[in-house]
Amino acid sequence: MNPYSNTRSLQYQTNCITAPIIPSMVFGCIFAGFDALQGVPLQQAMHPQVVGRYMAGIYAYSISTCPMEAIHGRKSLLHNFLSAGIIGYVGVARGMLGIPFLQNYHISNPPVAAFFVYGSIASAFSALGGKRI
Repeated sequence: MNPYSNTRSLQYQTNCITAPIIPSMVFGCIFAGFDALQGVPLQQAMHPQVVGRYMAGIYAYSISTCPMEAIHGRKSLLHNFLSAGIIGYVGVARGMLGIPFLQNYHISNPPVAAFFVYGSIASAFSALGGKRI
């Protein structure tokens, strides 16, 4: 039996927490590069604080699904919805994130809108990756 097939095992949880470290670092740099390609000055886009914030956000999203998988006993796109939704909510509430697709609309409660937008985006990518509800 594969030790990583049981979402409640210590090996699975350890791997769940350590596996996203390098991808978070790589994609944090890539996302900062996208900022530079969109016209943000290179010194500002590649500032260590900006790159670190991208890395931390991606890592937080990745590991926040781990306890949900352990509790539920399997992977689910609902875990991705909740993880991304919570990060979107907190990010918008603290003024660190914008809300994709909704810049030109008046929103009475932006953090709640961010929860659903970020959660929906993560759910869509999870579904494309083969996760089920």
